[in-house]
Amino acid sequence: MAEDELRSPVLRWLIFGHLWVALAVAAQTLQTTLWLHEGALARRYALAGFLGAFAAYGVTRLARLSAPEAPEYINLRWYERNRRLMHVLVGLAGAAAFVLMWPLWPHIWRVMVPAIVVTFFYVTPFTTGKGHGIGLRTVPFLKAVLIAMIWSVVAVAVPLHLDPVGFSPFTIIGLTCMRVPLILALAILFDIRDMATDDPSLRTVPLVFGIRGAKLIALFLLMCSAVFEVLFLRSLGYSAASWTILAGYAFAVVLAVCAKPRRDPIYYGLLVDGVMVAIPLCVAAGVWLG
Repeated sequence: MAEDELRSPVLRWLIFGHLWVALAVAAQTLQTTLWLHEGALARRYALAGFLGAFAAYGVTRLARLSAPEAPEYINLRWYERNRRLMHVLVGLAGAAAFVLMWPLWPHIWRVMVPAIVVTFFYVTPFTTGKGHGIGLRTVPFLKAVLIAMIWSVVAVAVPLHLDPVGFSPFTIIGLTCMRVPLILALAILFDIRDMATDDPSLRTVPLVFGIRGAKLIALFLLMCSAVFEVLFLRSLGYSAASWTILAGYAFAVVLAVCAKPRRDPIYYGLLVDGVMVAIPLCVAAGVWLG
């Protein structure tokens, strides 16, 4: 899809401005609050996560504007046209996220510091003398796994540390790992999108196993994630939610089957990322229905 086909300014802000993926961070975090005894601090963290994700993605995009390949990407061209405004908004969002997070820091720093360090080295804006990006994402096989681990820690492990009653380390690790298959499956779909531009040395799942193999792996991961979620929701007494959540996973399955190696901002930036919003919404609908 060419840039001029994405005519709606709302969609451009949602997709190119990363408001949608920031909302996904908040949605995934709010889903975790179902497991908490009291979720006020976690909801504050979800708002901070939304603002922090917007700021973090913004920093990385602004840093890449000077790269020689920047004109090839429609999201970076959008950032270039809105550079001054995005500098202001990213700065304000980052400052607001810091203020919101500051009182929570004593509860979560042991989890957040490792996640921040790994995230920094994954999305580091530093480049080589030839303008090529460097960071953990250049390590073979690590790209999708790191994304899944970081997202799961941010959306699950950190909110669990904000529960006033508390959970055992084993429970926190188990619940965090339960979210990994979903994020890993979606990361593989994005690797399919990036097949034409990813360096072969990255050895991503679709580069190693092909598109068909990558889709089968993603579908298997989605099935595992769905089984985990259904069993866990039923154990918590959310019988209706254990059924409604399957609508979100069915949506994800359709997207996995239809994924193609092309940079389509609607398909990937809105729909595939939207799975992380759709599944929590399906859960919320089931909880509301009782």
